[in-house]
Amino acid sequence: MMVTFVSQCEKKALNKTRRVLDAFSNRIGDNTWQTVITNEGVNAVKKLLRKTASKNTAVSCHWIRSRSRSELVWIVGKRDKFDLQGNVPVNTTRRNLLSSHIENDWHYLPFIKALAALAALLHDWGKASELFQSKMNPKNNQGFKGDPIRHEWISCLLLNALIQQHSTSNESDQIWLSALSRGEINEDRLKSLASQNTARPLSGLPPIAKLLAWLIVSHHRLPFAKGSTDELRNEWQGVNAGSIDITLSRITQEWGYENNFDETEYQARVHRCFEFPKGLISQSKPWLTQVKKWAKRLLDCEQQINQLMEDGSYRVVLHHSRLCLMLGDHFYSSQEADEKWQGTLGLFANTDRETRCFKQKLDEHLVGVARNALNTAHLLPAFEKEPPLAQDIGSLKKLSPHAFRWQDKAVEKIKKWQLERPRASLKNGQFLLEYNSPHFWY
Repeated sequence: MMVTFVSQCEKKALNKTRRVLDAFSNRIGDNTWQTVITNEGVNAVKKLLRKTASKNTAVSCHWIRSRSRSELVWIVGKRDKFDLQGNVPVNTTRRNLLSSHIENDWHYLPFIKALAALAALLHDWGKASELFQSKMNPKNNQGFKGDPIRHEWISCLLLNALIQQHSTSNESDQIWLSALSRGEINEDRLKSLASQNTARPLSGLPPIAKLLAWLIVSHHRLPFAKGSTDELRNEWQGVNAGSIDITLSRITQEWGYENNFDETEYQARVHRCFEFPKGLISQSKPWLTQVKKWAKRLLDCEQQINQLMEDGSYRVVLHHSRLCLMLGDHFYSSQEADEKWQGTLGLFANTDRETRCFKQKLDEHLVGVARNALNTAHLLPAFEKEPPLAQDIGSLKKLSPHAFRWQDKAVEKIKKWQLERPRASLKNGQFLLEYNSPHFWY
């Protein structure tokens, strides 16, 4: 039989074991020996090692059973130097690293990641418009004015134009995702198509495009019936959104209008929402590289979409993807601009609130949001079993960092709602309405 001896001895015990093992086998490393030996010989080595053993002795013997398999025969000395299979640990941790059962439960995690990443790369595409760039310019002294059309809607129009550019069928995402994975973006064609279908561009999209469109249009707030006309408000009342198709078919660009909508002001400025004098951002190599990568990943997940749409589980996928997208957007927007970013497009995503000067470049912002959205998506399985700060509830009750102070406002609103909301309880077989206590579960 061929065996391998491994020594993890320390101090004087190392020299003692070397003398014994050198007499029976060939040294093939500082602390490793290998030889062909009989079973009686192996027992003799074990007996001699036991005679000279001390608290610093640790030797294991492995029987080489085949090219791909070995078997632990015995250990002399400190057994905690080896695991149950005779392997030597190189690092220690208190964490449970056997998390495959967590990850294996998340069958749609690759799809959630790909969906959140591509949505992040396209969510602020519409900020490339001349009106939005002019509005952010610190040299513009005209004061703040709301956009005639929200930038989320312009981003959706560009997505719709991208699909029309490559496909005439709304049944499959294969053609337009394949073209996007190759980086085929015709900006002139996109600009032309974006302004043509502005009424209901979210209706009739292929499956994956539907999910992307929902994430893009709702990454700041959910569409709601706050329109300028009674017709728009009535259209949303009593609507049962039984599917994403029903929801998307009822969303129009008017959902973002404020109550003080001015038709004259709208007509005077709306054309600038579809002017892109500095182009879109397909000239950005870092952005285009990420778009190609995640379009390909989404294309690989295309077969899953049918099951998602049939059983309604796309709602859960959208919920998690939107969570990742919004957290990534909030976090990266709060960061300073990346001074090492090599962007030369002259397009910006936001401004510094204190100085009112340009901050993050548009392609930098989109790539940064995608990266942080993916970081959040990667941690989703861990939240299921190991929620952060699980032992420190007090930390959750402290004020949020400045960049996330909006969360504190949301908590206060929920507390107020919880106190006012009646709660059903069962007493003597009858349901009674009570009011919740002020206790709030974080």
